[in-house]
Formats: sequence, C-alpha cells, structure tokens
Amino acid sequence: MKKIILAILILSIYITAGCGEKSSIGPANATEKYILALAKKDKPKIVALSCKEWEETAILEVDALLSVGAEVSDLSCKVTHENGDESFVVCNGSLDLTYNDELRSIDLSRRTYTLRQEDGQWRVCSYE
Repeated sequence: MKKIILAILILSIYITAGCGEKSSIGPANATEKYILALAKKDKPKIVALSCKEWEETAILEVDALLSVGAEVSDLSCKVTHENGDESFVVCNGSLDLTYNDELRSIDLSRRTYTLRQEDGQWRVCSYE
C-alpha cells in the first residue's frame, strides 16, 4: 500500500511540474526575453520566442549581430493595446552594439512589437 501511495505522489509531482513548464508568460515578458536572447545571439531561444512566420527574420537579426558586441540597457516593456488575438508591446531601453570600440545604440522605444499566441505561448511576430 505504501508503494502505491508513493507512486501516486511521485506521479502527481511530475504532472504538476509539467503543467508549470507550459504556463504562458505575458506578451511584455515574452518581448523582453526575445530582446535579451537577441543580444545574447541565442538562435534556439529566438526561434522559440518567434511566430513561425517571423523565425527566418529573427534568425537573420541574430546573424547580423554575430560580429558585434551587444548589450541591453534599461529594458522594460509594456503592452500598449490588444486587438483580438494580438498584443502590441513597446519597450524602453536600448540595444547597445559595439564594433571596433564604436558604440551604436538602438532606441527600443521606437519599435512596436506585435505578438500572438502560438501553441499557448506569446511569440514575437514582427515589429515596426
């Protein structure tokens, strides 16, 4: 009887842990993770945080940063509005790029990111 109770307990822990991993983060948080992954040049994470239609563009963005240093400064994102299944996110902060000791900053507040849920997760689909 103790073995059955132990097996049920272990099974319930696995089920609970599995549910926790699939919980969705919000669109603002997903955008922050996308920008941080971009600065780290983390292609697998960028793909995981991108809509299927945006994956190729996201990979090209990472490839464009391979020869420069990249850091994110003062990042904070918020949802500005929603339209049906889409959320629009604007971030403050900058993506600071360094090449040959020259610093160029991309002002992130000039971009509006469009996110949609795919497979239960918010994913970056584009920005303007």
